[in-house]
Amino acid sequence: MFGIDPSHPALVAAMTRYVLYSHDTYGLGHFRRSSLLATGLVGADPNNEVLIITGSPSTQAFPLPDRVDTVKLPTATKDVRGRYQPRRLLGSIDRLTRLRRDIILAATTTFEPEVLLVDHAPLGMRGELSPTLSMLDRRRDRPRLTLGLRDIIDQRQAVEQSWHRDRVWPALDRFDDIFVYGDRRVRTTAQEIGLERRTGAVVTHTGYVAPTMPEALPGDPFVLVTPGGGGDGQRLLRRYLDAVEAGATAGLRSVVITGPLLSARRQAELLLRAEKLESVELIEFSDSMRSLIASAEFVVSMAGYNTVVEELSAGTPALLVPRCKPRLEQHIRACRLAPVSRLEHCPIEELSPDRVRRFARDQRTLRETEPSIDLSGIARVVSTLTGSNSPERTPAHV
Repeated sequence: MFGIDPSHPALVAAMTRYVLYSHDTYGLGHFRRSSLLATGLVGADPNNEVLIITGSPSTQAFPLPDRVDTVKLPTATKDVRGRYQPRRLLGSIDRLTRLRRDIILAATTTFEPEVLLVDHAPLGMRGELSPTLSMLDRRRDRPRLTLGLRDIIDQRQAVEQSWHRDRVWPALDRFDDIFVYGDRRVRTTAQEIGLERRTGAVVTHTGYVAPTMPEALPGDPFVLVTPGGGGDGQRLLRRYLDAVEAGATAGLRSVVITGPLLSARRQAELLLRAEKLESVELIEFSDSMRSLIASAEFVVSMAGYNTVVEELSAGTPALLVPRCKPRLEQHIRACRLAPVSRLEHCPIEELSPDRVRRFARDQRTLRETEPSIDLSGIARVVSTLTGSNSPERTPAHV
């Protein structure tokens, strides 16, 4: 019996195509969030397909389901002052931006999406998305234009200044929907800047974009240490190894994930120290990160969006050591979630052996609290974009 050609006009017409754009210049967060939403979209309807356009340097590290593919943009990063620069290619950032801009425009023009979902940066890196938004606006069959924002972007004043400087405010009126990936009971940047009354888009707090976490695996207790992508995680990792050497985690194994973006020189330095500590296992990357988070006695991590949401979803106590440069996003998130969750936080300067020892001692008390955070982001975004009545994830005990 012959199968049906997937390129048959009747089937092509029935497909709903989504483009998810994530600029991804530092860390892995935007692509990780986009991949979760893409998985939800194709899971909601067998006729949905998703193209993720991303600048992430590590897309190959994350498995994607059928009907989800990627267009990889040449990578950029930020210097210590927060300015963009090419990560691998020679030449100026202006040249790299033009190259990325043209790739985004060509991919979106050819793919012809019914929906464009932009992650975090309304105009893309250095405005690279503007030509694509203009092209889509002119189309007779204009797609639905949507924007997704993190719970915390930065300090209110910094967001106001940068959005005025980069002409983001006028661009927001191009979008039909703005999703805020947070719980409105935990104050968000969107609430601080009055987003709902300053744009014509429909603004929805979706809840956090949280994956379904695996069950904890049996075995000896261990501490998980992760700086996320690892690009600037060396201070956290060095201070944690100081704590292990001082006996702060006696009786516990430590699984230390350096992250794929940590430089080879720093990776080698940390590996040399870890080899002298029997209780420490140091690895660059794990494709079982969620299982490790769910199984750990507690986690020591930075306070990036995805890591924190996975800790909340798993109900695993965590000591957050937030990044404070080039923006205060992580610090603000840690401060606002700590009173309503099992998460504590401390500045990197205070991550001492004694601080780690006290957290290790007290973590069983933390497990006794059961506040609830809305983790329904994936279900709510998918149901809004597809028009489905799929059940939303209920607030999870964390």
